[in-house]
Amino acid sequence: MPECEAGGRLAILAQAVPSASMVPCVREMPVGWSFAALHVEAGQARFWLDSDRAGLRAVEVELAPACDTTGASSVDPEEDGARRFQRLLSITPRFSGATYDVFDGGCVTYRYDLAEGAHIALHADLHDAVALFSRQALAVELREDLGLDL
Repeated sequence: MPECEAGGRLAILAQAVPSASMVPCVREMPVGWSFAALHVEAGQARFWLDSDRAGLRAVEVELAPACDTTGASSVDPEEDGARRFQRLLSITPRFSGATYDVFDGGCVTYRYDLAEGAHIALHADLHDAVALFSRQALAVELREDLGLDL
């Protein structure tokens, strides 16, 4: 799980998209959520979260150099230095869509498919759990703590 601290998995995500000024990470896993999988390749990194209420791979978090926010609405960002957009695909019978955090050199897309009724709490859990970690701060911590260059 790419935790919000300097270390191997977070550095691997950062290396996948070298242009990205921020990297997604898991701040704290809410009750009922678990880490499912991580997939990293040149130009893209993804991880999935499972939920006991929304099911397996209820959320996909993807880091890429850019994303298409066409048709998405601008919403208040949660992180300094990022712009946030949201596109809803369905409200009923499932609450599904995507949220985009756009920043210098990259974009994080959060794709979700959540059970209606519990979707407000589940959506809040997602955005409480996943944060953006500054690439610059990650590089400094890796250099100071591990003697590694990003």
